[in-house]
Amino acid sequence: MVCHDESTKDWLAATVPTLVAWEGSRLKLVGLDALPTYKREVAWFPGPAEDAERYLLRLHRLNQGLDTRHWRVYERREESNGVRLVLSIDAGSVSVLEGLRWRPFSGVGQATFSLLGAKSEGKK
Repeated sequence: MVCHDESTKDWLAATVPTLVAWEGSRLKLVGLDALPTYKREVAWFPGPAEDAERYLLRLHRLNQGLDTRHWRVYERREESNGVRLVLSIDAGSVSVLEGLRWRPFSGVGQATFSLLGAKSEGKK
């Protein structure tokens, strides 16, 4: 839940400890910084077209630190020499991709990633 102002946040913080939840449940109050953040990326996979799930599973297996379980595919477009995916990925994976210079291993070739809306180095 996102609070509109400080008084609403204070009310919620005072109310949460008094709530009775079902067996095995837990309630916790956290700030926005504790919530995961996601970025939109464009990924290019060369070669014959495959299901998006296969690409994501392969990326997870071949690149330490890429956790593709929570990635979301917004768009999939087959082209003559590969597949283009528009993805939403977690900030931790963005850091891993930066370390891999945006070219993670994806099987025989390498996938190419880029942040949506970001300008390439050298372009202005």
